[in-house]
Amino acid sequence: MIKLADDVFIFDSSGIPYYSRCFGGETCKMRPDHTLQTGFLAALYAFSKESYGQQEIQSVIFSDLKLNFKVDNDRNLIIVFTTPLREKDEEVKAQLDMTYGAFLEMYEDEIGRGYAEPAVFDGFDKVLYDLEVVKSAPMGMINLGEKVSGWKKLFRRYRH
Repeated sequence: MIKLADDVFIFDSSGIPYYSRCFGGETCKMRPDHTLQTGFLAALYAFSKESYGQQEIQSVIFSDLKLNFKVDNDRNLIIVFTTPLREKDEEVKAQLDMTYGAFLEMYEDEIGRGYAEPAVFDGFDKVLYDLEVVKSAPMGMINLGEKVSGWKKLFRRYRH
């Protein structure tokens, strides 16, 4: 199987990020802030669900990349890969399914409880590499803990 994903995002349908990493490729280099992207992806999912009812979002195609979605409505869990346009849908779907299964097996107790420390999910990098979902070790990551604490300070400052 070909290693397909440039970016991997796993988050709650409300936008709470669990895991996000850049694994190489052009999409990572152009879009480094994964925390911001997770919020956008959650909003995209919510908008599509609200606008189109029970229709599940499966992919969104941009001029230079594709967003591939796997949604578990029962657990409010969303997995998104960014991939180049040339990747085959069947292969991407198979790798999304493998990623979903592995994530649930390892972290089922962590999801659905609100914010979890990002360090809890650090071992998932190797799992994705071993499953041949990604091309290499992560090229970069945004420390979600630092991002969240920064937002908490901002909200405390402006709370009335």
